[in-house]
Amino acid sequence: MKKMVFLCIIILITVYIFYPVFESEGISYLIIFCCFATLCFTIAKIMTGNFPTDYESTEKEMNRLYSEDGIFSYNAEGFYFKKESEPKQYIKYSDILEVNSFTIRFLHRETQSGIELITVDKKYEFLDEYCKGIEKFTEQLSDKLPFHQNSELQITNNHGLKKRNLFLK
Repeated sequence: MKKMVFLCIIILITVYIFYPVFESEGISYLIIFCCFATLCFTIAKIMTGNFPTDYESTEKEMNRLYSEDGIFSYNAEGFYFKKESEPKQYIKYSDILEVNSFTIRFLHRETQSGIELITVDKKYEFLDEYCKGIEKFTEQLSDKLPFHQNSELQITNNHGLKKRNLFLK
């Protein structure tokens, strides 16, 4: 890709230097247009990156995400988690009263999503962006608790907070 950009720039410079050599202005304009179009598409391809989209690389990435514990550690009765500003905490699966997934919009551009846990004592929120291991955590919760698969999406306020109840004791 970078070779293509370099080649187009060389061709453009050559056309600008030897502009009077061409017999027709149309040929010069055509060469300039083709180089600019090639430059635009090539730079757009470079800027978007080369994300692998084949099945094997996607499967490999998902396996990595589902095997990563992140801030969580699990045992048979519950799990531990450690947030930055708080000490390590333990929650038993039997103490969980409600599990909700949520999404909220900020400034009409960005959205954040996560999991909300409500226990007997406290309410916890785990955002997808900031909690490493959230994929495995969600999988562990769905294995240990009877999740509702087809619950309704509820809009709870005017700021765009949307919640879906996954488990209710």
